[in-house]
Amino acid sequence: MKKNHIEIPKPSSKFQKVDCGECGEQQIVYSHASTIVACNSCGNTIAEPRGSKAKINGKILGSVE
Repeated sequence: MKKNHIEIPKPSSKFQKVDCGECGEQQIVYSHASTIVACNSCGNTIAEPRGSKAKINGKILGSVE
């Protein structure tokens, strides 16, 4: 029995390119990060876990595919 009419749901999570507010360094961050993500160069907190989606503390430049 074929089930071609059933659509596969798309995930709501993605990888995002984020610009650090302190130093301007660009970093790729998961949108549903479960740990605190720090900037590689200055150590500023870029993402904080908030249950499902992470709070992004910087400018989101776009998603990475």
